[in-house]
Amino acid sequence: MKRELLRKCREDQKLTRPEAAPKLGISVIHLRKLEAGDTNPSAPLMLKMSKFYNKTPEELFPDVVK
Repeated sequence: MKRELLRKCREDQKLTRPEAAPKLGISVIHLRKLEAGDTNPSAPLMLKMSKFYNKTPEELFPDVVK
């Protein structure tokens, strides 16, 4: 399941994956896989991304947080 809101939040901040990934402390490949829904974030990363994008974990990762 693609996580469109996650990608949109990054793009709304006018960040490319190579710009956003270091700010989140992850690799560009990991960010791509998170946005594509190919991998799930750890709980600490989910919270970090929620704060970074000012969204709830449920909004960013509806397939993970139920």
